[in-house]
Amino acid sequence: MLRMFKTALAALVTTAATSTPAAADTQKQSVSASAETEDFSQDLGSLRSVKIEYKLDGEDTTVTFTPVVGERKSPAFSETSIGAGLAVYQTWSPVLSTRTIAFISENDPVFAQYDVAHDFSSRVANNTVLTAGGRWARFFGKTDVYFASAGARQYFKRGSLAYRLSLIDPEGRKPFLAHLINLSLKDRRGAGQTRIWLSAGEASFSRPQLGDQFDGSDIGGTIQRVQPVTEKLALTLTAGLNRYGRPGEDVTSTTLGLGLTTTFGEQDR
Repeated sequence: MLRMFKTALAALVTTAATSTPAAADTQKQSVSASAETEDFSQDLGSLRSVKIEYKLDGEDTTVTFTPVVGERKSPAFSETSIGAGLAVYQTWSPVLSTRTIAFISENDPVFAQYDVAHDFSSRVANNTVLTAGGRWARFFGKTDVYFASAGARQYFKRGSLAYRLSLIDPEGRKPFLAHLINLSLKDRRGAGQTRIWLSAGEASFSRPQLGDQFDGSDIGGTIQRVQPVTEKLALTLTAGLNRYGRPGEDVTSTTLGLGLTTTFGEQDR
């Protein structure tokens, strides 16, 4: 895992060092390298992943490309999978914006094999945005899951607070509701910020290696700290705790993550 992170970090430094001034003149760009580890109870082993994210932020369009490699280990097996994601954020007007996300990986019990989502967001007041969207994902074993969701985000001086309600319909099982709360809070001074996610109902669907016994009773919490190191370099620390409802005894997991982000081009815009 350490070797994987060193490789990702080297790629981040190389990309930042070789970026062309011409591209930086008109658009803000960033490159991130991050590593995450999650350990499960009940002898379910661990999940390790490393990803690199390239972000191109234009006036009305933001594009991110994210290759990722993951390793799933348990006493019974060990699997490695490679995947990649693409996201496009488009501002169509002062009122309407969209987000489109697509992810594909190998058919292993590490990531979702396919994951496609699309959201519409509308600013209904100066500080209020409403969002509605849909998502389809296929997990290991050709298990299809369909999502429909709606939510709202309220912005305030130092951040925002959001709530999202999702109807989740797993193929061959009973649909159920899931809830997600997100708080983003900027520092009073400087560019640092803290983010918190609290979820109920859908944690298992980002963890396909747990099998198909989930029943919608999962709960989880994640906290993330973005700490600037220099004007163009930031450190991201992530910690999370999840409980997955299972027949008999529940499964718990702990997550730790570390990332570095370098930004370039902004000073020339």
